[in-house]
Amino acid sequence: MMNCFPLLYEDELFYSIISRYKRMCGITSKKALMKDLYGSNITQSSMYFPTHISDLIKNLPYSSKITEDTILKNHTLYPFYTAFLSKSKTQNIYASAKKGRGQKIILKLGMVGNNRELNQYLKFCPICFKEDIDKLGESYWRRLHQIPGVFYCIKHECQLVESKVKVVNCRVEQNCADENTCVDNNMIHMEDKFKKLNIGLGKQVFYLLKNEVERKGLDFIIDFYIDRLRERKLASSSGQIRMKELQREFVAFYTHEYLKIMKSDIDTEKDYNWLKVFVRHNNKDRNPIRHLLFLQFLGISVEELFKCNEVIGRIKTFYIPSPMKERDEMRKKWLKIIKENPEASRTELKEIGKGVHTWIFKHDRDWYEKVSPPIRKKEVQINFIDWEKRDEECLEMAKKAVEEILAYEGKPVRVCKATIRRHLGLNTWFNNSKLIKTNEYINRVKEDITSYRIRKIKWAIGEMLEKGEKITPYKVQLYVGFGGNNKEVRELIENELLNMGEMKENSK
Repeated sequence: MMNCFPLLYEDELFYSIISRYKRMCGITSKKALMKDLYGSNITQSSMYFPTHISDLIKNLPYSSKITEDTILKNHTLYPFYTAFLSKSKTQNIYASAKKGRGQKIILKLGMVGNNRELNQYLKFCPICFKEDIDKLGESYWRRLHQIPGVFYCIKHECQLVESKVKVVNCRVEQNCADENTCVDNNMIHMEDKFKKLNIGLGKQVFYLLKNEVERKGLDFIIDFYIDRLRERKLASSSGQIRMKELQREFVAFYTHEYLKIMKSDIDTEKDYNWLKVFVRHNNKDRNPIRHLLFLQFLGISVEELFKCNEVIGRIKTFYIPSPMKERDEMRKKWLKIIKENPEASRTELKEIGKGVHTWIFKHDRDWYEKVSPPIRKKEVQINFIDWEKRDEECLEMAKKAVEEILAYEGKPVRVCKATIRRHLGLNTWFNNSKLIKTNEYINRVKEDITSYRIRKIKWAIGEMLEKGEKITPYKVQLYVGFGGNNKEVRELIENELLNMGEMKENSK
């Protein structure tokens, strides 16, 4: 059981709390930190969605009033990413966070394969950072600043800055928000004309993070959208969405430039884009940022959506069969369209004669199949990857990554394929056997366990000498994080200290 735990700051990310605890206790070993927090050597696979919360709560000091609810609802991105999910899905994810695996949560949130939507680095507000130092003596990572698509601090209305802390490296090290990590790094430039839009979106995100909204089913939310579109004359009285007008007004409201920055641009010329699917009933969960973009376009707050209890949505209409005369007229019109467009496909004819096609297809299907042009088979497109070219590119990337890993100022990281891939932020395709030169290079430079241990030992001795600490094999072994019972490591440390002693003697 822990003897102490940091004070939790407002809107602080759970990862930040653990990083401050590590610094508070002077813990250098990741394994020791996990055991101290959870009572066992567990692995946290995500900065944003921690797991095993129940184990942590059980291990807190007796006087602690922190609960599972406190952590999940006030210090993780759980409230934001589950806000637009059903009640049952939300409860399922809550249970997984208490006693599950991080990857399982990401799977349930539908984020597998969509890591590009997440930030690559933790972000911070320079003014918040300075105020924290003056007021608290330290700073911390805020949840709101880590939401993809939020580029401004809603308190100071200044742009957020990317820190030096990579999100993909969360398994390797805990990093506090301090002068070493919160330096001027990268900042996505956003025109002033988009500032008001983005700050408005950030305020809606903050509302979801701070308030426990009543979960609505996806069907309810889509019907709510249809009702609002009907009010804007972007849907018919029956709820049929006027898609072309909707897309045109949506792009005019935001511009393609802003939508690209928000990773939500749409191509109105294509048959498929996310907006067309977004406002239709289906079982696919939507990205919460796109919900907020759509609500902002409608001029509605998230509070209005979640406080609404009644919706209408689509109104079913019933068709009364038309007389034969109407059928004959529709047939003439359809034949005329085919005659005037002899090279057109069925899809193109459908677009040309929308109303006629709908009527014929629905009420005179057999005749339609006889007179309409045959269905054209789509050509199968094969995406060809030039592996030789990719191999050359990956080789250069791998060489640069190795240089950066070896030049890392903190605790050494072992040079191997996994750390190189993780450093580059690439997926498992990097392991493909077709990357011949890259694999040969990595096999040539990768560190065996002994070489890595020696490099880590040298780093630890250098750090201890710089701090003026007394050097003993046991203290070095603890500092480097290998534990005190590994005999092989102890021999390597003793040999290294012996070599250092001989070097000093020879230099006299």
